[in-house]
Amino acid sequence: MGPRLKNIYILIITLSTWLAPLYLPETSHAQNEKESNRTFLSLYQEAADKYHREKFDEAIQLGNIIRERYPDEPAGVFGLLTSYQTIMTNYRVRIYESKFDSLLNLSVKLAKKAVKNNKKDGRNYFYLGCAYGSRCVFKARRGEWLEAFRDGSQVRKNFKKAIRYSPEFYDAYYGLGLQKYWLSAKSKFLRALPFARNNRQQGIEYVKLVVEKGRFLKVDAKYGLAAIYYNEEEFENALEMTDHLYESFPNNPTLLYRRGRIYQKLERWAEAKETFDELDKVLTSAKYQSVSYRVELMYQTAKCQFHLNNMREAQRLCEEAIALEKECDFSKEMDGPLEPFSDIKEELFELVDKVKAIRVSEVKSSAQK
Repeated sequence: MGPRLKNIYILIITLSTWLAPLYLPETSHAQNEKESNRTFLSLYQEAADKYHREKFDEAIQLGNIIRERYPDEPAGVFGLLTSYQTIMTNYRVRIYESKFDSLLNLSVKLAKKAVKNNKKDGRNYFYLGCAYGSRCVFKARRGEWLEAFRDGSQVRKNFKKAIRYSPEFYDAYYGLGLQKYWLSAKSKFLRALPFARNNRQQGIEYVKLVVEKGRFLKVDAKYGLAAIYYNEEEFENALEMTDHLYESFPNNPTLLYRRGRIYQKLERWAEAKETFDELDKVLTSAKYQSVSYRVELMYQTAKCQFHLNNMREAQRLCEEAIALEKECDFSKEMDGPLEPFSDIKEELFELVDKVKAIRVSEVKSSAQK
């Protein structure tokens, strides 16, 4: 399998599963104990709120409490997995990979047990799909492709069963919708087939359904829909979706990054620069640091300065980014959501050459006058 196809495969499974585990079912304990259910719901909703607001230490603490009180429930494991995975994704670091790995097999084991205990509850199949999806992504990133494909083949199957047995469980449409859309959108082979466009549109409709009717994944579905609109080049719609998210989560680095890139596509360069400046403040003060993320942020800001005709500042940012790039360590860092860092690096060198050429031309023009 070529590297591009491998990256597409990772993208499809990642987008289908990485936020889905925030759905909270009733626990088996809670079905007979209303008070226990209320406590469980309260803890998990509090953890989800902490997670969305970048309060990860508190979210992890609550996740551990849930694990201790409900050791046989998949929800507690998924709460921790989601927190660790989002830290690594939002800040492009690999710091929690060992902890993440240790929880993955447990998540599959508990989800399988839940299905065995009740084979007609769609929520259990949803959890099993999420468990396989999370493990698939992790194995794919480590190059364990046979195991990754084996797990990946179970993802869609279990999501479909979730909907079959619990059709009004709208949150389950999130993972299925993302997978349906991205599988068609990112595969050149599938894009050429007649049904591909229908699959993409159906995927979009599924995600919209979760935005409208989902119980626990409304926020995540908005993030997913913004990514879809960006890929469809519907940038005004993408911006509108992030506007809603920005009102509640103004310090989320992934959201700020996405908004900056959308502004660039709309050629609203001043607003793009302002957004990247906000992101710079968030990353500078963050507990988790990625050199490659900072290099890309300098490049994206320099690109804005270039289009705002601030060539001196664009050159300064490019040169600082090029100097910093030597410190990147991808054994500890990871790529961003839109392009591999190798592409960003190439574009950075192209931009600095272009800026230098313009400045030399300006000096010559001024001298001739």
